[in-house]
Formats: sequence, C-alpha cells, structure tokens
Amino acid sequence: MPKILLAGNDFRLLGTRAAVLGKTGASVVCCSASETREIIRTEKFDLVVLCHTLSDQEAAQIIDIVRRHWPQTRTLQVVFDGAVERPYRETDLNATSSAEPSRLVRRTTELLQALPHHHIEEAAGDAPRL
Repeated sequence: MPKILLAGNDFRLLGTRAAVLGKTGASVVCCSASETREIIRTEKFDLVVLCHTLSDQEAAQIIDIVRRHWPQTRTLQVVFDGAVERPYRETDLNATSSAEPSRLVRRTTELLQALPHHHIEEAAGDAPRL
C-alpha cells in the first residue's frame, strides 16, 4: 500500500484532505511542519503532499530533507484555488495541484502510479469521481 505524508499547519484542513487522499487507496499520515521535518528523516513515504498552509520556508525545508534522504519520493504542492499554480521551487517538486478534491485525487493517483513498484487498483464502487 502506498504511503503519503500530508504536511500542513491547519489540522482541520489536514483531516479533510487526508480523507480525500485516502480515496487513492494509500495510507495517509498527517503532520505539522515541525513533525514532518522529523519524521521524514527516518521514515520513507512514496509521496509527500505539502498543504498551502505551509510557509515558503517550511515547504523549502521539507523538500530539501526529502531530496536529501529519499530522492525517489514524489512531492506535490497543493495550491489554494485561484492561486497561480507555481510552486515555491519548481525544479524540486514533482507536481502541483488545485485543492479541489477530484483534481487532488487525480494528481495524487498519477504520481503514485508513476512509481515503479506501485499499481493502484480501485475497488468497485470506491472509484473517485473525476
């Protein structure tokens, strides 16, 4: 099962986003920025999702740690709807996504399926509506 680390500073929003990302069939762990900086040093995730509630500095620090410890881990930055979809450091991120649930599920699924050892099978009736 793929593992996603969801990093942000608004725990109510993280709970909602975790439920949305769970539709991909992945296991989702939510952390604050400081918790993320600690856990990512020792635990491997397939995808790190950066919520728009992180500051540019927090996002940059997390991306740097991911690239240093787990270079194959994918990274996705969620941008607030209406914001320009331009990541903090374009070359360090694999993708950006709107916060809109169907777009976020679609983009996450694409990133996870691109990993060489994962294939996400959607259970009948549980497929996200895109």
